[in-house]
Amino acid sequence: MTSIPMNGGISVAKKELLRGTGLAALVAGLILSVAVLPAEYGIDPTGIGKALGLTTLHRPATAAADSVPAPQGSQVSAPGEERALTIASKQTVPYRSDEQEITLAPGKGLEVKTHLAKGATLIYSWETKGGAVVNHDFHGEPVNAREDEFESFIAGKGVSSSSGSLIAPFTGVHGWYWKNKSTEPVTLILRSSGFYADIYKK
Repeated sequence: MTSIPMNGGISVAKKELLRGTGLAALVAGLILSVAVLPAEYGIDPTGIGKALGLTTLHRPATAAADSVPAPQGSQVSAPGEERALTIASKQTVPYRSDEQEITLAPGKGLEVKTHLAKGATLIYSWETKGGAVVNHDFHGEPVNAREDEFESFIAGKGVSSSSGSLIAPFTGVHGWYWKNKSTEPVTLILRSSGFYADIYKK
């Protein structure tokens, strides 16, 4: 039987075994750093995980039992359509719907307001009787806003109807302003629904 030559007390077979073990450990460490840590724990020490899109697979744990984290990096969209920003939130105010008739005096303006919390939804539709035209502005202002601190969402001049929806970007007062530029009274019907606390004329 032929013996394996010895070199400093370590056989060639043991050298190959040690070399293979070291190489396997190196590859395992590389996979851990590049793939496992970014995908499973959101840790990306090399930056390669982000470049490969692996960090988007990480979903952090949530303390709320009834909360399910939304998928990160989702690309779901309709064919030929650019995906819009998703905004979804639970509502604490009961859902309601209202309809009211509003008369604008000649040359006068009038506002109807609602109180909305941040993330609450408001949907509306209004139209004038007889097709009369008015100027219209659907807008909002945050709590304790300054006199000039407001945001206009939908506006129009010389229109007889409008409809739209809003997910409130801030907690505050949101609603409509109409201005009758004619010499005759104008009556319109406002229909609204959503998660607002109240609705009132101002």
